[in-house]
Amino acid sequence: MISILLLCLAPLGGAAQLSPVAAHDFSAVEIRGGQEDPAKQYSAKRKEAGKDPEKLWELYLWCEAYGLDKQGRSCLRAVVKANPDHKEAHEKLGHLEYEGRWFPSQKKLDKFKAKEELRIAEEEGLVRWKDGWVKLEDLPFLERGMALDENGEWVSKEDLEKQAAGWVKQDLVWVSPDEIENMEKGLWKCGDKWLDLDKANEWHSKLERMWKIPGDYFLLYTTCDRDVAMQAMDHMDRGHRDMARIIGGMTGDLLHVAMLRNIKQYGVFAAGSERNQPTEMLGLSSIHHAYYGELWFDADNKEYHAGGVGYWDASTENGSRFGPHAARHAATLSMIEAVDPSPESLKKLRKKGNSYTERFIGEFYKEKNLPQWFRYGAASYVERYFVDQFVGAGGNANWPKDWSVSNIAGRGGLRPLKDIFSIELAPNDPSDAGKLLNERGLLVAFALDGKCAPVANALGAVKAAIRSGKGHKKAIGELELALLKHGKELRAFAGL
Repeated sequence: MISILLLCLAPLGGAAQLSPVAAHDFSAVEIRGGQEDPAKQYSAKRKEAGKDPEKLWELYLWCEAYGLDKQGRSCLRAVVKANPDHKEAHEKLGHLEYEGRWFPSQKKLDKFKAKEELRIAEEEGLVRWKDGWVKLEDLPFLERGMALDENGEWVSKEDLEKQAAGWVKQDLVWVSPDEIENMEKGLWKCGDKWLDLDKANEWHSKLERMWKIPGDYFLLYTTCDRDVAMQAMDHMDRGHRDMARIIGGMTGDLLHVAMLRNIKQYGVFAAGSERNQPTEMLGLSSIHHAYYGELWFDADNKEYHAGGVGYWDASTENGSRFGPHAARHAATLSMIEAVDPSPESLKKLRKKGNSYTERFIGEFYKEKNLPQWFRYGAASYVERYFVDQFVGAGGNANWPKDWSVSNIAGRGGLRPLKDIFSIELAPNDPSDAGKLLNERGLLVAFALDGKCAPVANALGAVKAAIRSGKGHKKAIGELELALLKHGKELRAFAGL
């Protein structure tokens, strides 16, 4: 025991000197001091370790024991190069692990996270909003300070407060808690009165007191009876799905559409009267059962609304037959306007009012990126070339196309395609203008359903231009050229 103690107390420099690496089980030659400088031994040991990660790791431990920091880090870098999953080497280098990957610094990790965040956001169609990412279609609502309620609908903060206080909505009208029992009785709030459905229909049959019915995509202003209005909304929603094939999905607020109860109201709404200002300036209401109301203002709050306008006269057989087509056409005009707006002229209209009206219409359409033939061709397709999925087993789902093509054939056949592109719709010849609408719808139908790859690809480029907001002129030009080159296939598709 005494001899052992004396050995432990022996002065440094003798053969009994202890090595700080004894715990690593290195050989006696490696750990004895004074024999050879460790830095000189390192080169040979590194060469011997080669690219073997385990040997390199052992060499790192040896370097650590002898205080060879620089050489040790070189070994660590070689270890992770040979074995990227070597956890201990990464940790010694101060690397950070994130989702199975190692990063040399917090800065590099933060940069990777930001890049991944952007990639995922783009894949999921998200956009930056404050400190997070949101769906593109949610952005307009968030920018206006709106929030989702418990039903997943966007409402203002004031509306959320009303909901919390027990208020409920009947269409766009807020109903206080003490009046909800009237709704439960099937009554409708009309002004300050609660009326049954028949009387409510009568009350809302006036242009100045239209129903305002919110749906999934549209806000329907209508003087039609409630049951007809809901049928119109159903056809508008179907048209929305068809139109999405042409221009892609829609975002933002509900699109305004007006459906009037008869042609007389339709005419008054378009041309104006002593009580109502005109809603259109091109006069296209006289050639069809739907048009775009460029000057439509909400009569209640005088706000600029604009949107497609049509009529559905349920009192006649023909009115009921053509009402669904008018609803589809009007809804589509609202959709095409949403993706090809005229922001500068609208800004001037809101600022200058009636003093700008005469110049407004020219500047309004001058801003458009999509030509008239395509705008109305899309509306005509949705109205009368759609594939009817609701005809039932054994029915002819293509009856709208057959009916429309027969109308073209009965009016002298298809005119030259260049004329279809270039002729402007005009109210002075309603019959020919109606045929022109039909022909334009046929062009879009062929591009969508004709199975002609060059034309379909050209239409796809137009959709991409609409989505990106640039390149419209080039894409439309290529679509027109593709249609001209494949006129023979177009006529075969139509049977003309």
